[in-house]
Amino acid sequence: MTRTTPQPSLPTAATGNATTPVAVLQVPLPSRTVRLRLKLEAANRYGSVKARTAQALLDSLVAQGTLRPGGHVVESTSGNLGIALAGLCRERGYRCTLMVDATTPAYSLARMIELGAELVTVDTPDPIHQVHARIDAVYSFRLHHPDAAWTDQYGNPAGPAAHAATTGPELLGPAALGPPDAVAIPVSTGGTLAGVIAHLRRHAPTARIVAVDAVGSAATGGPLRPRPRKLPGFGSGLASQLVRPDDCDRVIHVTDDDATYSCRIIRAHTGLSLGGSAGATITAATRLALDDATISDIACLCPDGGDRYQNTVYAAAGPPPTTSDTDAISALHNAALLQ
Repeated sequence: MTRTTPQPSLPTAATGNATTPVAVLQVPLPSRTVRLRLKLEAANRYGSVKARTAQALLDSLVAQGTLRPGGHVVESTSGNLGIALAGLCRERGYRCTLMVDATTPAYSLARMIELGAELVTVDTPDPIHQVHARIDAVYSFRLHHPDAAWTDQYGNPAGPAAHAATTGPELLGPAALGPPDAVAIPVSTGGTLAGVIAHLRRHAPTARIVAVDAVGSAATGGPLRPRPRKLPGFGSGLASQLVRPDDCDRVIHVTDDDATYSCRIIRAHTGLSLGGSAGATITAATRLALDDATISDIACLCPDGGDRYQNTVYAAAGPPPTTSDTDAISALHNAALLQ
């Protein structure tokens, strides 16, 4: 069953992606202090790293000749990519139809509508297979709208290529700093991670690459399980078509509750408001440093900011119902931003 939300008419505005800022978080451990370079992708237009992906996906359709002026774009989304696609389609004069589901945050739904997208809410009785239901809805939609071009964030190689060209080099930072000991990247479709891997294997081969996936996610091949407090844009019900677990040096699984608690701790101690997957990445980076005494400098991709999580991640101030990695969480209580 689907429900369609009308597309309003809004004015256009265009801005460009630029190099996003880095905040340095110092985390004291028993043997040393670890430096986490937090790459703050909320500074991208439309508020997330997915602005880079969305632009590359649209450009690839134009280059292939499948998307023409005044054309129609369709995609499945849990939030951030949909927001970026909606905004870019409005800028470029394309109609945009987005498949969402009952777990898509209210903030994201409102923002996509504000930016001119038409939303189709896909209902499924099986919550752990929502991404499959959304993709099926894309196929069904295209049967009735053959002119609609699918950006296909799950398999389009243009996404990883964009991150190999931009996100990867930016994560390495200025040459004077030298490469980090490791890079931690949260996974959803795997496109950002795949692009970062492609760049780092060529230009910083000694840096360890860590995929950060959710407990209960199938993105990196783990067992798919229910996630009652699932964070949007972190992990996936679908195994990634763009990256494999053995492409990385390590995969660290983080619970949604640990990711949430880390976000709350960081905001309470530093004032920095991060999205849920960033909390997972910081937790995983701290775990990596606890496990390996040779690692003291880790670049962490923070895909978005806390503005879109006020009713979820930041709805309470204390710990969530459960925490798993108590050592990493405890270390973050003493973290501080380097001024």
